[in-house]
Amino acid sequence: MQLQRISYFISGSLMSTAGDMLKWQNALNQNLLLGANQTSKAFSRHRLNNGDEFAYGYGWHIKDVDGIASREHGGSIFGFKTMAVYIPEHDIYVIGLSNCDCNSPTQTVRDIAALALNMQDRTQVGR
Repeated sequence: MQLQRISYFISGSLMSTAGDMLKWQNALNQNLLLGANQTSKAFSRHRLNNGDEFAYGYGWHIKDVDGIASREHGGSIFGFKTMAVYIPEHDIYVIGLSNCDCNSPTQTVRDIAALALNMQDRTQVGR
Protein backbone atom coordinates (compact mmCIF):
# COMPACT_ATOMS: atom_id res chain seq x y z
CA MET A 1 0.00 0.00 0.00
CA GLN A 2 2.80 2.43 0.75
CA LEU A 3 4.30 1.87 -2.72
CA GLN A 4 0.94 2.72 -4.23
CA ARG A 5 0.88 6.06 -2.39
CA ILE A 6 4.38 6.83 -3.65
CA SER A 7 3.21 6.21 -7.21
CA TYR A 8 0.29 8.60 -6.76
CA PHE A 9 2.50 11.18 -5.12
CA ILE A 10 4.93 11.16 -8.01
CA SER A 11 2.40 11.48 -10.82
CA GLY A 12 0.26 13.92 -8.87
CA SER A 13 3.19 16.15 -8.03
CA LEU A 14 4.06 17.03 -11.61
CA MET A 15 2.95 20.54 -12.40
CA SER A 16 3.16 21.96 -15.88
CA THR A 17 1.81 24.55 -18.26
CA ALA A 18 0.95 24.39 -21.94
CA GLY A 19 4.20 26.30 -22.59
CA ASP A 20 6.22 23.74 -20.65
CA MET A 21 4.59 20.92 -22.58
CA LEU A 22 5.46 22.64 -25.88
CA LYS A 23 9.10 22.79 -24.75
CA TRP A 24 8.87 19.05 -23.96
CA GLN A 25 7.42 18.29 -27.40
CA ASN A 26 10.07 20.39 -29.14
CA ALA A 27 12.83 18.63 -27.18
CA LEU A 28 11.41 15.25 -28.27
CA ASN A 29 11.30 16.45 -31.89
CA GLN A 30 14.93 17.57 -31.73
CA ASN A 31 16.13 14.33 -30.05
CA LEU A 32 17.30 16.29 -27.01
CA LEU A 33 15.66 13.89 -24.53
CA LEU A 34 16.25 10.64 -26.40
CA GLY A 35 18.58 9.67 -29.20
CA ALA A 36 17.11 9.28 -32.69
CA ASN A 37 17.01 5.47 -32.38
CA GLN A 38 15.18 5.55 -29.04
CA THR A 39 12.81 8.23 -30.28
CA SER A 40 11.97 6.10 -33.31
CA LYS A 41 11.19 3.13 -31.05
CA ALA A 42 9.12 5.28 -28.71
CA PHE A 43 6.90 6.40 -31.57
CA SER A 44 6.54 3.06 -33.34
CA ARG A 45 3.96 0.32 -33.16
CA HIS A 46 5.28 -2.91 -31.71
CA ARG A 47 4.39 -6.60 -31.96
CA LEU A 48 3.31 -8.67 -29.01
CA ASN A 49 4.76 -12.14 -28.44
CA ASN A 50 1.73 -13.64 -30.20
CA GLY A 51 2.47 -11.52 -33.30
CA ASP A 52 -0.40 -9.06 -32.89
CA GLU A 53 0.48 -5.43 -33.59
CA PHE A 54 0.12 -3.15 -30.58
CA ALA A 55 -0.57 0.52 -31.34
CA TYR A 56 1.40 1.78 -28.37
CA GLY A 57 4.97 3.01 -28.43
CA TYR A 58 7.01 3.56 -25.29
CA GLY A 59 4.49 5.77 -23.54
CA TRP A 60 2.56 7.06 -26.52
CA HIS A 61 -0.52 5.78 -28.32
CA ILE A 62 0.19 5.55 -32.03
CA LYS A 63 -3.03 6.60 -33.73
CA ASP A 64 -4.21 8.86 -36.53
CA VAL A 65 -6.29 11.98 -36.97
CA ASP A 66 -8.24 11.96 -40.23
CA GLY A 67 -5.88 9.34 -41.63
CA ILE A 68 -2.69 11.25 -40.67
CA ALA A 69 -0.36 9.60 -38.14
CA SER A 70 -0.50 11.01 -34.61
CA ARG A 71 1.16 10.40 -31.26
CA GLU A 72 -1.03 10.73 -28.20
CA HIS A 73 -0.49 10.68 -24.47
CA GLY A 74 -2.80 11.49 -21.61
CA GLY A 75 -3.12 11.00 -17.92
CA SER A 76 -5.24 11.59 -14.89
CA ILE A 77 -5.08 11.63 -11.15
CA PHE A 78 -7.41 12.88 -8.44
CA GLY A 79 -9.03 16.01 -9.87
CA PHE A 80 -6.96 16.37 -13.04
CA LYS A 81 -7.01 15.02 -16.59
CA THR A 82 -4.76 15.73 -19.56
CA MET A 83 -4.40 14.76 -23.20
CA ALA A 84 -1.87 15.70 -25.84
CA VAL A 85 -1.98 14.95 -29.56
CA TYR A 86 0.95 15.56 -31.88
CA ILE A 87 0.73 15.22 -35.67
CA PRO A 88 4.36 15.09 -36.77
CA GLU A 89 3.76 15.36 -40.53
CA HIS A 90 2.18 18.79 -40.02
CA ASP A 91 3.89 19.78 -36.74
CA ILE A 92 0.52 20.24 -35.02
CA TYR A 93 0.53 19.90 -31.23
CA VAL A 94 -2.64 20.22 -29.17
CA ILE A 95 -2.78 19.75 -25.42
CA GLY A 96 -5.68 19.85 -23.01
CA LEU A 97 -5.06 20.38 -19.30
CA SER A 98 -8.04 20.10 -16.98
CA ASN A 99 -8.35 20.61 -13.26
CA CYS A 100 -11.57 18.62 -13.23
CA ASP A 101 -11.61 14.85 -13.43
CA CYS A 102 -15.30 14.98 -14.35
CA ASN A 103 -14.71 15.00 -18.13
CA SER A 104 -11.81 13.78 -20.20
CA PRO A 105 -10.27 16.32 -22.62
CA THR A 106 -9.36 13.49 -25.02
CA GLN A 107 -12.09 13.93 -27.63
CA THR A 108 -11.93 17.72 -27.48
CA VAL A 109 -8.17 17.67 -28.05
CA ARG A 110 -8.52 15.21 -30.93
CA ASP A 111 -11.28 17.38 -32.46
CA ILE A 112 -9.13 20.53 -32.20
CA ALA A 113 -6.20 18.66 -33.79
CA ALA A 114 -8.48 17.62 -36.67
CA LEU A 115 -9.67 21.21 -37.10
CA ALA A 116 -6.08 22.49 -37.10
CA LEU A 117 -5.16 19.84 -39.67
CA ASN A 118 -8.13 20.81 -41.84
CA MET A 119 -7.29 24.53 -41.57
CA GLN A 120 -3.65 23.88 -42.45
CA ASP A 121 -4.69 21.83 -45.48
CA ARG A 122 -7.03 24.62 -46.69
CA THR A 123 -4.29 27.22 -46.26
CA GLN A 124 -1.86 25.13 -48.32
CA VAL A 125 -4.43 24.56 -51.09
CA GLY A 126 -5.02 28.31 -51.37
CA ARG A 127 -1.33 29.03 -52.06
